[in-house]
Amino acid sequence: MNLTKMNPMQRAVGVVLIVVGAVWILQGLGVAKGSVMTGNAFWAVLGAVFFLAGILVLRRKPRPGPPADADPPPTDG
Repeated sequence: MNLTKMNPMQRAVGVVLIVVGAVWILQGLGVAKGSVMTGNAFWAVLGAVFFLAGILVLRRKPRPGPPADADPPPTDG
């Protein structure tokens, strides 16, 4: 996984999904206390979905740009 070639927005979304997912997993499992989400399995499952989605976003290959030797688009006029 090469994060240096990744779009910064894609990288940010992936990291946020992973962090939020991890927090929700911990709350759902009752490890992180002090929330109405604590001990509720729904949040553990939803957190796992977010966590996996974040990993998929980070693993996605960046779209190739135009070739370096491509001709510029024609202009009108």
